[in-house]
Amino acid sequence: MVKIFRAILMAGTVLGVGGAGVSHAAEAVEQSASGDDNSGVRDIIVTARRTSENLQTVPVAVTALDPTALLERQIVEVADVGRAAPGLSVQSGGTGNASLIYLAIRGNAQNSPNSFSDPAVGIYVDGVYYGRPIAGNLGLLDLASVEVLRGTQGTLFGRNTTGGALNMTTVQPDGNFGGYVTGRIGNYESWSIESALTLPISGDELSLRLAGRYGERGKGFGDNPIRGVDAARIDHDIAGRATLNWEPSAIPMTVSLSADYANIKDTYNNVALRGINPTGPALALYSGQFDIASFLQSKSRFYRTYNDPDTGNANIDTPYNYNKTWGVRATIEYDLGDVKIKSITAYREADTGDGTDLDGTPAKIASYASDYSQKQRSEELQFSGNLGKLEFIFGGFYFKETGDEQSQSLVFQDTDFGFNLAPANTNLATYKSESKALFAQVNYSLTERLRVTGGFRYTWDKRSINRMGYIGGIPGFSGSFLSNGRLITLPATGLCAVGANANLVAPGPDCTDPVTAKFDYPAWLASIDYELGDGKLIYAKTGGAALAGGLNSRPTPPDASSFAPEKVKDAEIGFKGDFFDRHLRTNFAGFYIWRNGAQNVVNALVGANLTQFVQNAGDVKAYGLEFEGTLIPWQGMELSGALSWLKPKYAAGSFTAAGLGGTVDRSGEVVPRAPRWTWNIGATQRFPVKGGEIALHADYAYTSAVYQDYATADLTTPALNDGVNDAAERAAAISFIDTQNSFSRLKAYGVLNGSLNFKLDGGMEFTLWGRNLTQAKYYNAIFNGYGTFGTAIGFTAAPRTWGATVSYRF
Repeated sequence: MVKIFRAILMAGTVLGVGGAGVSHAAEAVEQSASGDDNSGVRDIIVTARRTSENLQTVPVAVTALDPTALLERQIVEVADVGRAAPGLSVQSGGTGNASLIYLAIRGNAQNSPNSFSDPAVGIYVDGVYYGRPIAGNLGLLDLASVEVLRGTQGTLFGRNTTGGALNMTTVQPDGNFGGYVTGRIGNYESWSIESALTLPISGDELSLRLAGRYGERGKGFGDNPIRGVDAARIDHDIAGRATLNWEPSAIPMTVSLSADYANIKDTYNNVALRGINPTGPALALYSGQFDIASFLQSKSRFYRTYNDPDTGNANIDTPYNYNKTWGVRATIEYDLGDVKIKSITAYREADTGDGTDLDGTPAKIASYASDYSQKQRSEELQFSGNLGKLEFIFGGFYFKETGDEQSQSLVFQDTDFGFNLAPANTNLATYKSESKALFAQVNYSLTERLRVTGGFRYTWDKRSINRMGYIGGIPGFSGSFLSNGRLITLPATGLCAVGANANLVAPGPDCTDPVTAKFDYPAWLASIDYELGDGKLIYAKTGGAALAGGLNSRPTPPDASSFAPEKVKDAEIGFKGDFFDRHLRTNFAGFYIWRNGAQNVVNALVGANLTQFVQNAGDVKAYGLEFEGTLIPWQGMELSGALSWLKPKYAAGSFTAAGLGGTVDRSGEVVPRAPRWTWNIGATQRFPVKGGEIALHADYAYTSAVYQDYATADLTTPALNDGVNDAAERAAAISFIDTQNSFSRLKAYGVLNGSLNFKLDGGMEFTLWGRNLTQAKYYNAIFNGYGTFGTAIGFTAAPRTWGATVSYRF
């Protein structure tokens, strides 16, 4: 496969040197950069309502990034989009694969979605829903646009869009020969080559678009003096796509067929020890072998890591993150005149895996490896059209996926006492889910300026899992059987940990715990908008959506094996306006959100099992404000900025938990993944010069402090209520939890990026670029084991990177 995509890149290079014309992507960049007359803010077309509309006439809070914005802001993967959109909080990697993406919009989040739980922000590429965020941090190859839709999007985009949707479209072949070749080199021995090519096959009727990328990073961001393998070194990053478009002149029909492939492998996420519990297991069990405090992270060695699992289990000890995914899509559109029919059919597969150390030290405190496999198929059928003042779209959606997930964990191995304190633990499950939905939405123009919109969707879900976890044994696999259509191989040793035969039989066909659950829920939308004239719009909307319910596959406390749907309602008012002959654009939105049964992920030890599960954590109310603006103060200068302010809280008494001696009220906790402030600002100055143009760009993005999880002290514990020194013991319990919570807090940070671009008239471009220029030291994610293992770790984000890019567009 590597050779195939290298061949595609070489073909693009050879054809590009001898070619002529302008590619679709290049045209988009040129037009976006200049606008119609090079004097006003450029217009952007979006598909936020499943039809093409001008951004400024859509009554939805949308951030739209065209090819120019993607290039200038150096948005090369999904995680980078968080630097450009207000209210969008992004985390990646962490205790999952580096390709795992955590998206939160307006505080609506699922803080660690996996094979059995879903994200609150849906990801769509060319209209296809990507069901598993475990493979969601895609490299952005040959994109035409990226749209961030904020607020519930359940009517047109379906379930799992309670926060919003990330809607991406790729460049489509347009019958014009053209393309580009880009070479990129940077520090940390990084390099890549990317190419795209449009080939007319039969005039404007039939054309093919090929795009491919290959890259490596020979040196990782984090050195490891113990393990000898750098963290975040990329062995290979391969991506490719082929798109065939057929638009027969004799038939009002368009057929688009595409196939894509991605394969990325790196070493492991850069993990660092942030804190140590002085009374926890880490010190109690390993102080005889290690000076645990000597491995604490410091500013001077912020990017150094000391993790080294060394468990004897090759799957855990081998440093790796991998993600292989591929898919095919067929989109058919037929114009009947008053009605247009559109079908989007897709099939996708993903195989991902990762292994990491959870304590940031060479001590064998906690480590794991996980492997995920997923197959999905989907079909969406749309009918849309106009009947006078009425615009409509209705249709149906079908989605089915199957897969399996396995995680092996080892905790408290090779302690100072000369033995393992806990047995090996393997969580294993297959799953199958099916979702069906019907939807309709209409827009009606009451006058030329006043319009109302209404929409409704109903979804039926069925989810099944078969738990097959076991304890003991080191995976040296033997024996196999089918579960939910998946071939499962199991070790000959170990003891079943699930179902009716728990602790009675060895892993195998008798060690199963199949469970099925059904859920159904509505989504709806009502809005009104009014065009004030001269490029100004006001609107008000309200809607509802649901985050799917599901089943936990890993060990849980009693009564936590499943979780209910999270149901969300919101209300929003907004204004969009252009001023001063389109030299100033300002978009405002204010919103209020009601989240019922908020889903939170819990990382914990249940017995001796390292586990993770979803729980419904009460009701959340949130409100906030958003602003986006663009200013062109003089010829060639463009200033842009965005701001979001958010205030969420749990409804009083809605979030409770069982304590050791009664009920604990947790509704005073901080809502996770909800930063109070996010903002960004950018500036681009273009200078025309003889033979081309020079462009200087800088942007800065800020995210305030945010908690990934939170805890409340259990003051119902009998020992705190026995009349003996209760006040002091309660104060100590609260102090301990406060310290623990401090390690769940991701501190505020800001990232500065910049570039210098020289574009020649003949199609050549030269760019010097830098990311995180001020070397801000921050984390992509954290894992707080302060109260369980006795250690708290952080996953360090990338340091300063810089390099040069050479491109040729033809």
